[in-house]
Amino acid sequence: MSAIKAYSQYLLKRFQIVPLSILVLSDVLVISRIVEVDNQGWWTQAAVFFMVLAYLFNNRVGDDKRDFEFDAIHYPERAVQKGTIGIKQLETLGTITMALMALLSIVLGWTSVMLVLPVWFFGWWAKKDFSLPVTFKENYFFVYNFLNMLQMFVLQVFIYLSLLDSFEMRPIIWLHVAFVFGLSLQVEVTRKVKVAKTKAMDLYSDRMGMGGSIILWLVLGLVCNLIFGVLGVSMGVGPIIILSAMGCLFLIQVTGALLYFKSKKESYENLFWLAMISTYVGQNLVLAYG
Repeated sequence: MSAIKAYSQYLLKRFQIVPLSILVLSDVLVISRIVEVDNQGWWTQAAVFFMVLAYLFNNRVGDDKRDFEFDAIHYPERAVQKGTIGIKQLETLGTITMALMALLSIVLGWTSVMLVLPVWFFGWWAKKDFSLPVTFKENYFFVYNFLNMLQMFVLQVFIYLSLLDSFEMRPIIWLHVAFVFGLSLQVEVTRKVKVAKTKAMDLYSDRMGMGGSIILWLVLGLVCNLIFGVLGVSMGVGPIIILSAMGCLFLIQVTGALLYFKSKKESYENLFWLAMISTYVGQNLVLAYG
């Protein structure tokens, strides 16, 4: 396999760049409305978009490096484990993307420049499992995953402070940070709900069963839906639009979850993902343009 094809497959299958880009872009649209980024030019939106993708890509590479031996046992079919693409090559790409993030932080202002290193350090510390014992991940699976997801919270705060170029964040911004964090948790659960249990025990469905993990997914969806309603009203979106969107989008989630659970077929996982992506993007489009 050629190097270009190997990298392309990694970006598409492991990093999942297409759906991830759609989700990040929809987040940027809402952020732009809250901070009134339109007044700063389209390039600011582009800078934020690429900064988030750069951080997430480096995060993915760090995970693959940390879990190399574990994945070699439980997921030998992955490109890194098969040797079609090397960790060193990915680390080089990760370094390049983080250098791009640093350059873009200069464009956004001094606040961004001051914070980019602490954000990197937090991500690096997360890849070291926060200096916790080796057995912590296995014994405290849910706490461990939550701690790792705090990177999304930190990244969101960093993006807002960079755009504001100050340390003053209004209540509506904190509400949106909480909303995106909740959506990130739901996406993480989506990734880790499978029909069959694995010996790796690194999925929510491994720990809670498929039914239990889908209930968790729906609870997160409901919480995000409620925050979406409060956020929409705070942003001046009409109550009829908000209530209609809340009902329709949550119905999509319930339908996707039930079909996936009842079928118990891997082919329905795509439908489950479609429910996640459509409601994530749908909520953001209402907030951005409603």
